Amino acid sequence: MDGIQIGRKVDLSVHNDYEGLIRTLQRMFRATILREFFFFSIGTDHAQASSNKDHVLTYEDKEGDWMMVGDVPWEMFLTTVKRLKITRADRC
Repeated sequence: MDGIQIGRKVDLSVHNDYEGLIRTLQRMFRATILREFFFFSIGTDHAQASSNKDHVLTYEDKEGDWMMVGDVPWEMFLTTVKRLKITRADRC
C-alpha cells in the first residue's frame, strides 16, 4: 500500500462519525489506522505506530490544505473534505 495511489470512492453520507469511516477504510485496505481520539489497535501509541507501520488518515479540504482527520467536527468535515489519504504514521 505504501506509495501506491488507489482511486476509490467512499460514500461519506453513510457514515455517522469518524469512527465509522475509519473502520470502513481499515476493512477496505486491511490497514490499522490510528487517530489520537480513537484507538483501533489496543495499546498502540505513536511511538509504536512508527515501528509497526500503522497509518493515519489525512484529508485535503476545499482550499487545498491537508489536515488530520478529526481536527474539525464531523459535520464540518463533511462539507469541506475533497480527498482522503492514508499515510504511514512514521511519515507524518
